[in-house]
Amino acid sequence: MKAILLLFASAVLAVAETVTFTPSLDSDVYAYFDAPSFTPDSLNVGAHPTQAHSHHSLVQFNISTLAIPAAEIGTAKLRLFSLIPNSSNGGGLRGGNVSVHRQGQAWSLSPTLRWNHIKPQELAGTITMTAASTEVWVEVDVTTLVKQWAAGTVPNYGFVLKPESETLEPLLNVEFASMELTSFKPQLVITRSTAPVPNPVLSIAKQGNQITLAWPVTGSTGWTLQEADNLSGPWTASTATPASSAGVWQVSATAGSRKFFRLYKP
Repeated sequence: MKAILLLFASAVLAVAETVTFTPSLDSDVYAYFDAPSFTPDSLNVGAHPTQAHSHHSLVQFNISTLAIPAAEIGTAKLRLFSLIPNSSNGGGLRGGNVSVHRQGQAWSLSPTLRWNHIKPQELAGTITMTAASTEVWVEVDVTTLVKQWAAGTVPNYGFVLKPESETLEPLLNVEFASMELTSFKPQLVITRSTAPVPNPVLSIAKQGNQITLAWPVTGSTGWTLQEADNLSGPWTASTATPASSAGVWQVSATAGSRKFFRLYKP
């Protein structure tokens, strides 16, 4: 019996790709102590007219494993879980704007993170906090900065969270969950701008002693029709010239001895 075996190119689901990172490092810094505050499970952001009792925070994400190229990043959002501020850190929640900046230098918790280690550079986004902004997730679009990190045009030292104003009444006082709170860690959510194009799928139709191989034109750039007498190969490019019709490539041939076909992309 004459037989023809068809191999299908694997398909990729055309769904938006989203990657979520959690911090590699985070901390707040209390100006009065010139050191991290005594609440490591939270990141405080608070204002003071002279900055003597201000709190600023740092959050850093390692995105070195990100497989989405910078040019294909559609959105990047910083997500934070808002807590009820500790009264010993300046009273209850007082709303206002939290400015999110690019941190301008490398930092660590050891030996001791200092106030002057916080180096806010250009503004990346703003989070508006209200009286209702407690025990909820809040987010800010930071796409432009994350694209720069992914492209390597600016170094990734993380984000600075600071009051937009140190003097505007009521003086800002908010807290966010730190990476110490497992279920509420800060998140950097990055989504690809467009879904990947599905790999072309090869199909076969037989009528009498004629066979027709077909695959879609869309998404087939760089793919080659190959054939072999055995699954183990050797595989060689088909000498047939595909014809395009109604958005489909087609190759017709007369059925003969056993033959294997596949679409291949290096």
